[in-house]
Amino acid sequence: MEKTVTMRRAAAASSTKRGWTSTLAFILMTLISLATLFPLFWLFSSSLKDISEIFVNPPIWIPLKLHWENFTELFVNRKFGIITWNSFLLSSTSTLIALLFCGLGGFAFAKYHFKGKKILFIFVLASLMIPHEATMVPLFSIYKGLHLIDNIWGVILPDLANAFGIFFMRQYCTSLPDEMLEAARIDGCSEFKLFRRIVLPNLKSGFAGLGIILFVKQWNNFLWPSVILRSQEHMTLSVALKALEDSNNTPYHLIMAGSVISVLPLLIIVLIFQKQLIAGMIEGAVKG
Repeated sequence: MEKTVTMRRAAAASSTKRGWTSTLAFILMTLISLATLFPLFWLFSSSLKDISEIFVNPPIWIPLKLHWENFTELFVNRKFGIITWNSFLLSSTSTLIALLFCGLGGFAFAKYHFKGKKILFIFVLASLMIPHEATMVPLFSIYKGLHLIDNIWGVILPDLANAFGIFFMRQYCTSLPDEMLEAARIDGCSEFKLFRRIVLPNLKSGFAGLGIILFVKQWNNFLWPSVILRSQEHMTLSVALKALEDSNNTPYHLIMAGSVISVLPLLIIVLIFQKQLIAGMIEGAVKG
């Protein structure tokens, strides 16, 4: 009897300890989340302020008057509607084409056997160590000869078959059973039909995860678009935000509003596809 009572007391004490631990962990995670979200709150708040309210001390956390004209100024007078569409078109087109090439490249390295495959794959991975800045001058010379300066394709082409995407998809493709692929070939599937009918449906999480990564990367891309794109009609959001800066009279309220326009689509995409992104990253980490 005493042993039973002792065990119950120990279980109750253990349960109480777990309860306190869970409560403290919840409070700690809440504080960390609030600290992480604070810059976003300040960004959204400042985008609706007058420029004179941004740098006052003590700070104004919530503006008394919401200045929606900041966004009106950007879309009406600064052509941010066209610029936002340029960013969306460039990022979407680049992501879709890159997914195709990276998927084909990853499938080839995972399931085909040819001479020099390992050496070629090592060269592909080694290209990740080459900084993009080192290739800018030769790329610019090539694209100038191809008349792709101030052209959206001049931004899209360099990232169509990037090494990270090929490696990422190779890890997924190694999990496909060889027997399933051979059975499809016996049934008369061509290699491209095999890729479309077998590989794509079975690697949806991998393509979804890589697609989000590539889209966000291209959306935030600044250096190369700032070199290639010259006219306002072809600018992307990152380049246009930099162009707002003025050494004498920088419109910080417009920069904040433009930053909201730049950040909001990414937040929406990540919130909608967060399960696919997490699943894709986890599955890719344990494959191959």
